[in-house]
Amino acid sequence: MKGIGRNDLCWCGSGKKYKKCHLDRALQESGNAWDAVEANKKAFHEKRCFARDAGLGSCEGKIIKAHTVSRGPNLTKIAKNGKVVRYNANPAELTKNGGKLTASEVGIGDASVFYGFCAGHDRRLFSCIENEPFIGRPDQCLTVAYRTLSREFYGKHAGSHLRETLRNADRGKPLVEQIKLQNLLELIDQGNELAKKDLQNTHSKLTQALIDGRADVLRSMVIEFERTLPFMFAGAWSPFTDFFGHNLQNGYSDEPLEQIFISSFAGTASQICISWMDQTDAPGQVIADQICKLPLAQQASACLQFAVKHVENVFYDPAWFAALSSEQRKQLDLLAASGVDIKGSVPSAVVRLDLDFELPMVTRAFVVSGDNNGD
Repeated sequence: MKGIGRNDLCWCGSGKKYKKCHLDRALQESGNAWDAVEANKKAFHEKRCFARDAGLGSCEGKIIKAHTVSRGPNLTKIAKNGKVVRYNANPAELTKNGGKLTASEVGIGDASVFYGFCAGHDRRLFSCIENEPFIGRPDQCLTVAYRTLSREFYGKHAGSHLRETLRNADRGKPLVEQIKLQNLLELIDQGNELAKKDLQNTHSKLTQALIDGRADVLRSMVIEFERTLPFMFAGAWSPFTDFFGHNLQNGYSDEPLEQIFISSFAGTASQICISWMDQTDAPGQVIADQICKLPLAQQASACLQFAVKHVENVFYDPAWFAALSSEQRKQLDLLAASGVDIKGSVPSAVVRLDLDFELPMVTRAFVVSGDNNGD
């Protein structure tokens, strides 16, 4: 750092002058780690409506807690005393547990929520999945994909604050550690911005599809089970690998990445919906086909493990979760931890098809496109 003058821009990229930023940083008092935790919590409570000024009608009412996994139709079916179990990856819990991912109960009113829609848009856009049984209609598949993607988009917006929140975490540390931290934050920020760009691209397409009433932008695979599954999930991400870990997309390509959308529903039985943008050899279609080619007795376990590996919003029936064997619990712990990496590494844990979670049998599976209700 000998070549940097006091009034030059700091080497860390903050945009501040060196004298106002990293000059004598090693001599400064260490910051409070909980400041970053509180800033992170605040970012994930930012209120905004993703449908505002998007051509989907005017906003009405306040920004509300939107549930990615519906509370009434789904979470109540697996809850005990109003609570479900989930793995908690927020910074406060990780800090308290020494960096170890743990499972704990959460009330269904606070499970899978984000502040991404006003009351009016939440009511109008999602009525077909909140107030009607999920039967795999094209409009239902499009609606749930839009809400799920909006939640992931919301998370990337919230994650944009991370670099600034943690920029001062190297106070009191030697220069080498300062450089390591700032380089890590740069990588995280770059990955988050690239992911946000890909999500923005797909979110715009789904928004336009809702405006035009064009459910044919998506294709979906709906898998039905003979009774209610003891878990619920909803998630969307850009898969780099298929179900078996083979390469699907190159994250370093200039081409926009394609997403997969997965959600589960509870009724007298259960359904899992896997959706993708309608195009040839879409990653989502590859994965859906791979799962549906497995023996019927393995498909529920495959969907569960695949979701735990890639999705944050997975919730369990507390009684079922408590009754898991040590081997079953160890596998879920491993899969959940594999998906938690602030640098965005592809989860590498292996789905174990030999491990029986004693889940319901598949009764049927069907493809849904915009011009049919299944075939």
